[in-house]
Amino acid sequence: MTVRNIVRITSYLRDPAYAEANQAARIAALDSHVVPTTALVAQTLSPDWLVEIEVIAAA
Repeated sequence: MTVRNIVRITSYLRDPAYAEANQAARIAALDSHVVPTTALVAQTLSPDWLVEIEVIAAA
């Protein structure tokens, strides 16, 4: 599978200040592949994590 198989992304940000960096990283990683995306501000599982990412892909 490649990034072209990604059909949905959800990002859980520890702080809303990370939203812009999260968006820039997602756009760069997807290389113009556009998918439905949600970004939520939430407590992460580990305090060391800045973001958790859930990605759904389909063949």
